[in-house]
Amino acid sequence: MKEYAIAALIEQYQLDSDWMIVPGESGMNNTTRMIKAGVERYVLRIYNNHRNRDIVKLEHHVLHALQEQELGFQIPVPVWNHSGETISQCEDGALAAMYRYIPGERPQAVHKAHIQSLGQIAARLSKALGKLSIQQAPIYDPYYLIEETYSSLIQELPMIIQSSEKFVKRADKAAVIMTQLKGLSVKMRELRGLPHQWIHGDLNFSNTVAEGDSIIGVLDFEFCTIDVRPMELVVALIDFFKGEDSDIWNSIQLFCEGYGPEGSLTQEELEALPLLIKLRVLDVFLHFTNRYKEGLDEADILAGFIDQTCRICDWVDSNEKQLLELFQSKLM
Repeated sequence: MKEYAIAALIEQYQLDSDWMIVPGESGMNNTTRMIKAGVERYVLRIYNNHRNRDIVKLEHHVLHALQEQELGFQIPVPVWNHSGETISQCEDGALAAMYRYIPGERPQAVHKAHIQSLGQIAARLSKALGKLSIQQAPIYDPYYLIEETYSSLIQELPMIIQSSEKFVKRADKAAVIMTQLKGLSVKMRELRGLPHQWIHGDLNFSNTVAEGDSIIGVLDFEFCTIDVRPMELVVALIDFFKGEDSDIWNSIQLFCEGYGPEGSLTQEELEALPLLIKLRVLDVFLHFTNRYKEGLDEADILAGFIDQTCRICDWVDSNEKQLLELFQSKLM
């Protein structure tokens, strides 16, 4: 987005001092800019995934409701614009919102204390979201409705795989993914009876803020929805399925050691975790397949997700018994 358009957005807000844009990172799904106005700092977020005002309204409803609780960590605070709303609109129709900046650093998956702290925050956030009663219906479907959510896209997968040489080279891995997707139907019925509640839906290191050894803030509530309770834990776990086997096991154990004392699972929830892990990575794969199809990402991005999805599904299938033993010892 052109800087003049971003400046026009900023002018929709009453800031106490002259402002300036501070260079910083921007995510894959949205454009973000850090704004400095005197001693205050803000984050301007422009939504690239959609132009659905109800999605942002729900995100802000959740944030306002959570602010009523003693969370033990920080969350974004939406800023009101000149129109008395927390949602603004760009000249091209894109939606935007401004939030008060949460100071800190991006936590690191190589830092053991951050892994354990993410587990603790996941449990605390799950507890807090479980107390919410919000009238607005969720926008996004539960993960277990993946076949309905992406029905046409799943049918198009064989054709999409043929659309780039980068995908054709990964045809064996793509076949594994499609086999996993086909095997979901019966298993998804098992998930419907688990406890449901509001979940963040995208809790990971890139959506958190750390100070020292502790995670002190959770960001980006855009994908909040009602789903099975343990999905919050599963979404956060996915960051750790990379590297050597010993690193994966150590990270999962540290995360569970952080989660366990703050929140426990039922036996049925625990037994569903391996399936939920695969469901999450398959959903992410389809999300980025759709982005590729719509021209939002290059083939290299989706090729990376083909590799990741196949690797994690295979790993979970090969280690399911050991995984369940670890979960049993740490999360009950």
